[in-house]
Amino acid sequence: MVFAAPLQADFFHDYMIDPEDGQLDASRYLSEVPAGFLPVPMVITEPAVGYGFGMAGIFFHESEEQKKQRVSGNSPAILPNNISVLGLGTTENGSKALAAGHMGFWMDDRVRYRGFVLYPDLNLDFYSLGGFDLRKPVELNLQGPLDIQELKFRLGDSRWMLGIRQSYRQVKLDLAKDIALPNPALNNAVNTFLDNNIGETVRTSGAGLLAEYDSRDNPLSPQSGLYYAANYVWYGDSIGSDVNFGSYTLEGLNYWNVNQHVNIALRLQYDGIDAGDASRLPPYVLPYIDMRGIPAVRYQGKAVATAEVEATWKASLRWRFNAFGGGGRAAQSLNALSEAEVANSYGAGFRYLVARRYGMTMGLDVARGPEDTAWYIQAGSSW
Repeated sequence: MVFAAPLQADFFHDYMIDPEDGQLDASRYLSEVPAGFLPVPMVITEPAVGYGFGMAGIFFHESEEQKKQRVSGNSPAILPNNISVLGLGTTENGSKALAAGHMGFWMDDRVRYRGFVLYPDLNLDFYSLGGFDLRKPVELNLQGPLDIQELKFRLGDSRWMLGIRQSYRQVKLDLAKDIALPNPALNNAVNTFLDNNIGETVRTSGAGLLAEYDSRDNPLSPQSGLYYAANYVWYGDSIGSDVNFGSYTLEGLNYWNVNQHVNIALRLQYDGIDAGDASRLPPYVLPYIDMRGIPAVRYQGKAVATAEVEATWKASLRWRFNAFGGGGRAAQSLNALSEAEVANSYGAGFRYLVARRYGMTMGLDVARGPEDTAWYIQAGSSW
């Protein structure tokens, strides 16, 4: 017991302080301590599920060659061979979830893998059901496993990667709050949709192709470079899906170093559903505007477009301050997007370089959307 305090002090100084600048840094702890991981507390303020709390652990797995490397202040960050994530959380409206994820950068980054499994029990307000927009939301409970995996291969020595994407979800749909059906506040089509789907378990199983161009300097917290990706996934009964449809995403992330203190980032994204009759689809498969400050599934449609810009001021090597803003539209077709309502959000936050070895940052964002204000603990890139 006499030696406990000095030993703890030595451990903290040896593994949590960067000898280059004397600042708090978890690089040695994450790379050299066998059970080391980065704890990420999650104070949940997502408007769709209310206030809550969660915890995630991020594990970095390096190769033996990487473990021998030391990163100076001017050297590029190391990209570990594998990164694993475990997390859980719960919120005031009764939502809860368990999650596990893994990212692999294999064969000198010639092969990349990304996958995660999630078991949610969520209570969400839906403003669109059976292809109809609702004046007042209906709160639904979604319970069941979700699995998404991607495997990509680099084309020669280029920045391009091609690969495959797999998705599986099995959801039991229930009313989160008891309401009489049919409900006079809802139209006949929505009442029919609820009557046919409440209490049912639906499987959506899909497989597809993806292509990516990635010139970012660091996928975890990029400062410069481009990331453009496209994927198409088909869900059909031949691969175990109860409903037939296609989904596709076009995404562009742009990062520019204006000078040594200022960075500008731009995100452009389009999500679409290829289905003749949206009224036959489970409501949770429709894309939605996904931005800080906007509740999940608040604005849904068969076509969703989003644009967001972020400016970051690097006050020092460790501290960075950001401001962001953007907007999105959701409609039932691409042609109708120009007439759809625009949902805007804006906000500001900060980041701290918590693991210089990996270029990993953590911080906080506060965002204001059309209906409410929310704040988010961020680990790594904003997008």
